[in-house]
Amino acid sequence: SPKTSFDLGTRGGRGEMLLTATDIGEDPDYVPPPTFAGRVVKPNKYPVCQQVWIDYLDCTLVKESSFGKFIGRCNDAKEALDKCNNQEREVMRKKNLAASKERKKVIEERMAQMEAMEIAAAKKAAEPGKPEKKGWFW
Repeated sequence: SPKTSFDLGTRGGRGEMLLTATDIGEDPDYVPPPTFAGRVVKPNKYPVCQQVWIDYLDCTLVKESSFGKFIGRCNDAKEALDKCNNQEREVMRKKNLAASKERKKVIEERMAQMEAMEIAAAKKAAEPGKPEKKGWFW
């Protein structure tokens, strides 16, 4: 019997289609990873330190790519990169700490408002002449 298009390329007769890159095409939103000196590299976390990062990559991947980086010829570039990253990390830490204090202040204000509302509701419920609520149905 002739095979239908669905039967072609099924795995183990379970009806699962095997798709290849040519079947589904290329992703139009695909962005290739960044490269430096022909190698894929991870970008630096802090954009302020980008030039120091490029200098470090230039030393480790281009100038001293064979053996010099292992005997300390790129240590100055690495120390400059670490210093820049540490400074930026400290700036971000202080910024996050200030934002955290602001959030904590807002939360404490809201909690105080909620407690005041609960106290007012308890006082209103305890007024004489009104029956006390005993359950969800009363």
